[in-house]
Amino acid sequence: MKRPAKIRPKPVYGLARLVALAGLVMLLAALVGPTHSAQANRNLPVDLSYSTETTWLLPGLPDLSAASGYIPHNFSHGEAIFQIGGETIHGFRPGKVYPEMYIRDIAWGMETAQYYYPDEYLREPIEAYLRRQYTAETISLDGDFGVVAGAGAIGGILTPDGRRNKQTITTDEETSLIHAAYLYYNMTYNSDWLQTSINGLPIIQRLNLAADWLYRYRLDPQLQLLWRGHTTDWGDVKFERGPGYTDYNPAQDHRTASIYDQALAYMALLELAEMNAAVGDTERADGWQEKAEALKSQTNELLWQADKDFYLTHAHITPLEHDFDESAMVSIANALAVYTGLTDFDQTEAIFDKLEAVRLAAGVNKPGLSLYPFYPNQWPDLFFDYSGMGYGNYQNGGVWDWWGGVQIQAEFRRGFSEAGRSHLFQVANDWQDHPGNIIEWQSSTDPRHEGSHYYSAAAGTMGSAIIEGFFGVSLTGSGLTLQPRLGLNDGYIRVYQAATDRYAAYTYDWNQDITQLNYGTNAAGVVTFKLLKLRSEQVSQITIDGKSIDFSTESVGLDTFIVFSAPSGEHTVEIVKGQPGIQPAALTLPSGHEGLAETDSDGVPATPSIAPNVAAPLQNETDQTDQPPAPDPEREAQLAALAYREAKHRHDLQLAAIQVVSGILVLVVCLTLLFLGVVRHLVRVNSPKPVPKQTLRKR
Repeated sequence: MKRPAKIRPKPVYGLARLVALAGLVMLLAALVGPTHSAQANRNLPVDLSYSTETTWLLPGLPDLSAASGYIPHNFSHGEAIFQIGGETIHGFRPGKVYPEMYIRDIAWGMETAQYYYPDEYLREPIEAYLRRQYTAETISLDGDFGVVAGAGAIGGILTPDGRRNKQTITTDEETSLIHAAYLYYNMTYNSDWLQTSINGLPIIQRLNLAADWLYRYRLDPQLQLLWRGHTTDWGDVKFERGPGYTDYNPAQDHRTASIYDQALAYMALLELAEMNAAVGDTERADGWQEKAEALKSQTNELLWQADKDFYLTHAHITPLEHDFDESAMVSIANALAVYTGLTDFDQTEAIFDKLEAVRLAAGVNKPGLSLYPFYPNQWPDLFFDYSGMGYGNYQNGGVWDWWGGVQIQAEFRRGFSEAGRSHLFQVANDWQDHPGNIIEWQSSTDPRHEGSHYYSAAAGTMGSAIIEGFFGVSLTGSGLTLQPRLGLNDGYIRVYQAATDRYAAYTYDWNQDITQLNYGTNAAGVVTFKLLKLRSEQVSQITIDGKSIDFSTESVGLDTFIVFSAPSGEHTVEIVKGQPGIQPAALTLPSGHEGLAETDSDGVPATPSIAPNVAAPLQNETDQTDQPPAPDPEREAQLAALAYREAKHRHDLQLAAIQVVSGILVLVVCLTLLFLGVVRHLVRVNSPKPVPKQTLRKR
C-alpha cells in the first residue's frame, strides 16, 4: 500500500520567521548598542573620591597596567630602617644585593616613592646625610687614598651602622643630595623645613656648603667645568688599576669633565637658587642662578659635538690618548642633558634621534643603553682593570631602566610624547619576561649577565615616567597639574602623596567626537589642565560640568596642548571636537585665583598664545570709524553656550525617540513570531494523519 505524502508547512511561514528573527537581531543591536559616540568606557572606575591608594589602569595596555603593581613591589624590597643609637633613618637601599643607602639612588627613587611612602622615608635620609656632612678633618670609611675631601663634601654612601663613605672618583654626590632636598621641598613649598637646624646650621646653609665644595674642589680652572675621574659617563668605576675602583688616586688617575656631571649640576644649581629664594636670600639665589647659566654656556661650548649631534662623553683634562675613537661613543647622559634643560630644540631632536639610532644598532629592545659603541674590553684587550666592566655589561654598555626612565621623562617633558609612549611600551613589554622584578641593568651582549634585582632607582624614574610623564600628574607645592599624554588610549589613575595628605585621580575616555575626562582632587587652588592634542584634532569647545570655559593652546617641542584652568574637587570635563566656533566665557574660579599666570611644562610663565578659535589682535593701527561695532564677547559666549546646550538637548531627545521606537518594533516582532508559532501549530494539528502501513499475514 502506498504511503501518503507528508504534509509540510508552506514555505511562506519559514521565510517570514527568518525575516522576523533578522529584524529582531538588528533592532536589539540598535537598542542596546552605543547610543552616543562619547559613551563612557565601562572598564574605567567611577569613584574618584579621596583615597590613600596609588594605582592606574589602562584597559588597552595590559603590560603597562601591570606596572602599577611592579613599582611598589620593587620599593618594598629596598625599604630600610637604620637604627643608630637614638637616631632612626627610614629610607631605601638601591637593590636587593646592596646593604647601604646611596644618595644618588635615593634622589631618583624619591620621584615616585613620594606616592607610596610617608614623610619619614623621604625626609630622614636627606637629614641623615646632612648630619654627616664632612668637616675639614673628616676621613671617609675607606680612607680615600689619604686625600681629605674637605669641608662641605657629602659622603654618598650610608652604612647600616651610620658610617659614611665618599666615592671620590665621582662628582655627583653633592648634586644628588641637593636634588633630593629640592624634591622634598617642592612637594609642599615649606620653607620652614629649609631653615631647620642640623648640627647648628640650617638645612639651606648646609646645601649651600655642598655646592660651595664643588666650586672649591672640583671646578677645573681652565675649562670652568666640574671634573671627575675617568669613568664611563655617569658611572662610579674608573678604568685605572685598583684597589679602590671608586676613589680618585692622585698618584695615577686621570681627570675628565663629563657631560653627566655638568647636566646634573646645572639642574641642582637652579633648584638650589629656588630654595634660597624661598627663604628670602635673593643674593645667594642670584649667585647660583648665574653659576648655572655660566655652566650651561661652557658645557655647550666645550662638550657639544656639532658635527656628530650629541655631547662628548667627557673631555680629558689630564693628557690621555686612546687607540679608539672615544668621541664616537653616545652616552645616556645625553638624555640627562635634555631632561635638565641644557639643550635647545635642535639639540634635543638630534640627541633623541642619535639615542634611537644606537639603540637599534646595538640590537637593544628598549631605551637605557648606557653607551655605544662600548669601550674595547674583551679578552685579551682589557681596557678596564675592574672585571665587572665587560663588553656590553654594567656601566660599559649595560641597559639600565634607571636611565631609560630619565630618557622617557625627557621625551615627555620636551614635547616628544610619541617617542616617550613608544619607549614606555617597550619597557612594559620587556618587564613581562620578569614580572614584578625591575632589574638594575641587563647586558646588551649576553643575557646571562645582569645586575641587582628589585632596583629602587629604576622604580623611581620609570614610575615617574608613567605617573608624571604618560599620565601627566604633577602634585607640587604650587598645586596640581594634569597633563595627560595618553593619545588614543583610555586610562585611569589615582595618586596619593602621604607627606601632604593630597590625592588626585582621573579617568580619560578618548572619543573622536567628545573626549570625557572626570577628575577628583583635594589639592588646594586651581587645577591646571594641559591636554595633548592630536595633530588632526580640532577642539571647538570645552565644558566643565556642562558649563563652557575659556581655553588656549601651547606648544612644546612637537606637541601641542589645550590649556585651561579648573576648580578643585570632583568634576567632569568634556572636550568637544569639530570646527572651532566662538570661545565662551571663562569658568568662574575660587576667589584669589583670577590672576594666576599660565605656565609651560617646566613651570616657566608661558608666552601668551592665541587660542585656535579667537581672532588674533590687529597688527596695524588703522581708522576704525567706518568699521561695524565690535561684537560683545560675553554676549557671544552666552549665545555659543546656549546653542551648544540646545544642540545637545536635541540630540538626547533624538536618542530617546530612537530607543522608544526600537522598543515598540521589538515588541511587534515578538508578537509576530508568537503569531507565526500559533499558526504553525494549528496547521500541524489540522493536517490529515498518514495511514499506517498494514502487514498481511500468511495463512
